[in-house]
Amino acid sequence: MPDKRPLDPLQPVLYIDHCRYRPTYRKRALHLHSSLAEALKAIQPRVKLQLRINDKGPPQDGSFEVAVSPQPTDDAKARQSVWTGLRRMPSASKVPHVDDILTPVCFALQLRDPHKESHRRMLTNLRHNEGSRARRRDIKNVSNNT
Repeated sequence: MPDKRPLDPLQPVLYIDHCRYRPTYRKRALHLHSSLAEALKAIQPRVKLQLRINDKGPPQDGSFEVAVSPQPTDDAKARQSVWTGLRRMPSASKVPHVDDILTPVCFALQLRDPHKESHRRMLTNLRHNEGSRARRRDIKNVSNNT
C-alpha cells in the first residue's frame, strides 16, 4: 500500500520499489532511507530526504529498486535510478548498503560537498560504526561462551 502523505515540493525524494512478499525488504528500505538521510544531512544540513515506497504500484517479485529525484514527481522517467536489485540472485545482495548509493545520490541531487573530503570521512565513519557493532557482538558472543 503506497504512502500518500503530501511531499514537500522543495526537498528530494527517495523512491524504493521492493517485493511485497519479503517482509524484511520493507524494514531494510526504511533503514536505508534513514541511513542515507543522515549521510546527506551531514553533507548538506538543509536537505531533508523524503521517502516513497512502492509508489508506482505493485513491484516485480523479488525486486528492490532505488531511485531519487530532486523534487517529488509522478513521472518514473524523471527519477534517477541509483540501484537495481533485479538481476542479483542472492536475496542479501539485492538491498544496497548506504556506501553503495551515497555518491550516485549526491550526483543525482547535484549536492556539492564544501569540504570535498567529507564523503570519504562519511563512508569511513559508516563502515567503522558498523564494524564496531559487529566486533562488539563477536566479543560478547566469545565472552558468553567462556
